[in-house]
Amino acid sequence: MGSEEGQHIVRAWSQGGVLLESYRYAPGHAAETPRHSHGDYQLCFSPNFPGEYRYRGESHAVPVGSLSVIHPGEIHSAHDPQDREIPAEYRMLYARPSVFQRVVTEIAGHEGGLPSFPVPVVLDEHLARSFAGMHTALEGSASALEKDSRLLSVLSEFVVRWASERLSPHRIGNEPRAVALAREYLEDDPAGNVSLEELSRIAHLSSYHLCRVFKKEVGIPPHAYQINVRLDRAKDLLLGGWTISEVAYRTGFYDQSHFTHSFKRLVGVTPGNYAKNSKIFQD
Repeated sequence: MGSEEGQHIVRAWSQGGVLLESYRYAPGHAAETPRHSHGDYQLCFSPNFPGEYRYRGESHAVPVGSLSVIHPGEIHSAHDPQDREIPAEYRMLYARPSVFQRVVTEIAGHEGGLPSFPVPVVLDEHLARSFAGMHTALEGSASALEKDSRLLSVLSEFVVRWASERLSPHRIGNEPRAVALAREYLEDDPAGNVSLEELSRIAHLSSYHLCRVFKKEVGIPPHAYQINVRLDRAKDLLLGGWTISEVAYRTGFYDQSHFTHSFKRLVGVTPGNYAKNSKIFQD
């Protein structure tokens, strides 16, 4: 859902036990939030405007392009270090402690505790890009499998790279049977809105381990493979004379726009041009 007050725009939505928010503050004088706390872990990406936190008795600069993390229950405040001459954007994620505990367990392979992050602001370009992509995907029309996979990937990478308790993921072995089961399940029902948890049960692997072995053996993650399966099926339907909107529905895409975007990105032409030119060739 979204709300707008004056020229400030705030959007909020939830996915897999996390709350996500997108802020766009209009140009104006520097502002400050009052001291407060959250019951969840707070992650924030600052794509175009700097900030500053007062946290654990110290001031922490938040540069453009950085990721920041605030622990549950910690009192903190934030303020602009300067007037906003451009619209300031922030992407927030609030994850319940149980979500991070589950991530630690997935990585370690056994039950783990809550992670601690000693550095509240990190400059990690790869992780920042992954966070931004995940945040956009979870707001948009991506499949359940893609949303689940991206969320798990970002949270697990954050833990592995920046938690004080260093966790080293187990080396990836060969799991041909598990990968084959996952591929077969996606191929049998291209339109199904399969969750990562559901696919993991089919493969008899943890979600984290499945994503890693699947990408190692297939070359792409499960959600990308699902899109390929859907587009292969879409080509058959287009050549069979189905309309673009019908094909989008029958192959599991959110809507016709999402289908067209995915098709053109992979095939290089729109579904309409593909069907038209293929028909000419057949004739």
